[in-house]
Amino acid sequence: MSVEKKLSKRAIIVIILNVIAFLLLLYLVTSYYFSRRFLPNTWIGDVYCTGRSVDSVAYDLREKIEIPDVRISWLTEGYPDTYIKAEDIGYIYDLQAAIYKAKDTQNPFSWPSALFTKQVLHLEPIISYDPEALTKIFDQLDRVKDERKEAPVYEIRLDKESGYYPYDTHYRRLDTERVLADLNDNLANGRFNLQLDGSYFYDAPYSTAELDEQDFMNELSSFLFTDLVYDMGAEKIAFDKSVMSFLIVTENGRPVKDENGDFIIDDDAVTAWVDDLCERYDTYGLDRQFKSSTGRTVTIPAFYSTYGTELDHDAELKYLSEMIHSEELRDGTPDVHTPKYTHEATVRGLNDIGDTYIEVDLSDQYFYFYKDGELILETDIVSGDIPKGWTTPRGVFSVYSKATDAWLYGRDYIDFVSYWIAYFNAYGIHDSDWRSEWGGEIYTYDGSHGCINMDKDPARIVYENAEIGTPVIVYDY
Repeated sequence: MSVEKKLSKRAIIVIILNVIAFLLLLYLVTSYYFSRRFLPNTWIGDVYCTGRSVDSVAYDLREKIEIPDVRISWLTEGYPDTYIKAEDIGYIYDLQAAIYKAKDTQNPFSWPSALFTKQVLHLEPIISYDPEALTKIFDQLDRVKDERKEAPVYEIRLDKESGYYPYDTHYRRLDTERVLADLNDNLANGRFNLQLDGSYFYDAPYSTAELDEQDFMNELSSFLFTDLVYDMGAEKIAFDKSVMSFLIVTENGRPVKDENGDFIIDDDAVTAWVDDLCERYDTYGLDRQFKSSTGRTVTIPAFYSTYGTELDHDAELKYLSEMIHSEELRDGTPDVHTPKYTHEATVRGLNDIGDTYIEVDLSDQYFYFYKDGELILETDIVSGDIPKGWTTPRGVFSVYSKATDAWLYGRDYIDFVSYWIAYFNAYGIHDSDWRSEWGGEIYTYDGSHGCINMDKDPARIVYENAEIGTPVIVYDY
């Protein structure tokens, strides 16, 4: 081999060694570069990190990361979700430390392979907060205070509307200690939501005394159940616990038994119940309030009124006093009782006028007829001539007779009418073909002898639709 060939081969080796040394140096320098920066093709979330320092990436991430309020979903009716502000518990999310930790997972010497492989890094949060501050806030939450303000209890209580009932707070007790523990665990792991499921609730055990109270309540419930129903017409009054609870003797709000272990009926309370029933339903002989078609509430005087309801107080007291002590009260056979009346209206119920009635507005000289709640007639009228002393009586009455082609006789008149509907003594509703107009102020100078005058067609409609017993309300204001 010639000297020249030897020199050429040596030169090639030197070049190759220099190239290798350069590449090695480049690799080492680049590795050193990426020892302080993120490798190529690196992402954290949607932030591109390649070749960037931890501080630079942290700056971008701070703009994107928001620490939410801590949320507790109670899943309990009446309690909305609770939110606790992160700053109120000294919550710190050390972003820089988390990014350094993520950076440390990268091997700077692996930068060549990173050129071809995308890396998405996930931050492991470095979290701190004040557990004592969290506990103080937690203890003041409405749901927590409500849970802790009353220990589990079972007792019999008396409600003024519904009667005796079991007051029981053993069910669905909230395990506040577990909630607080899981809340701490969530926060320590960067979770800000705690949704309570059924496992956070428990039923507290009953004491021996409470079990005895349950037995007493079961016995009381059986006694308060009866078969009796008062049929008041539109209303039905069942003698359930809402009624029976107030017909037994009590001491300090608790039912009393006799020496035989039976609950004691309070006869005075029975009398008071009948008194109250009469007071609510009696209208006969009493002034009453009536909402007119014009929207005014007017007082209907009782002086002339012949229509209304009056329960037979003594008969009802006798019936109930006997029934309430009898075995029939709970024999499984329904006892539907229709009360006795000394005066019975056409319609039974609190509204004994009903939805079919005649309304006479003397102030406006106007007439309304409602049938089954529908206004079927309204018309002008002429009522009694006040200057002559022929007033039309105010009150609540009812139709007691009807006739067609009738003669009306008076001290100074004889009139023929096609339709006559009588509702009080000699007073009635009728047509008046001797008139050509109705309404307005006519009654002040040319009124009737006290009857309700109207045109023939309206009188015919009244005659055809008014039945015996139809209420007639006559008022002014």
